[in-house]
Amino acid sequence: MLEEQTIRDLLALPSFGRQASVLRRHLREPLEDASQDLVIELIEHRLKSWSDADVEDAITREMPELQWRITFARKDIERHEWHDERVEADKSEMLSLVIPPDPHSEQETSEAILRANSILHNRQSREWVASVLLHGKQQTMTDFNQTPRQFQAKLHKMVNFLSEHRKDIDK
Repeated sequence: MLEEQTIRDLLALPSFGRQASVLRRHLREPLEDASQDLVIELIEHRLKSWSDADVEDAITREMPELQWRITFARKDIERHEWHDERVEADKSEMLSLVIPPDPHSEQETSEAILRANSILHNRQSREWVASVLLHGKQQTMTDFNQTPRQFQAKLHKMVNFLSEHRKDIDK
């Protein structure tokens, strides 16, 4: 774990300030939040294997490897944030392809399931979509023995397939 003084020295680096500023712009968040996210990513991931003395030495000698680690820590944060945004967009897109159900209306949920079933021909896919609409992500992942990555891949496939074949049903 890095000492407090080492973290202060890290925060004072020009490259840290530049990367925090870039992160602030890309994620549209305050500079303080971007700096905090960046320092946490550095401590927990990119500098995890470095000792306090190694980091101090790299700061003092202005080692390019430290500058790269700061840059790639920023890119890691951006990648995670943008991935989360894509996942949420895929979820909302999937639900908007079938009639968007009101959580209080069982009729709308059943209509959405019937509409998806009219597009899908595979029994397992129909059951998976029904499970997502009725029970949500966690229960579907448990029922179908899926990892988060498998669930996201299946969700993406379903969104694409339903998008492509929706016009056939709307006719």
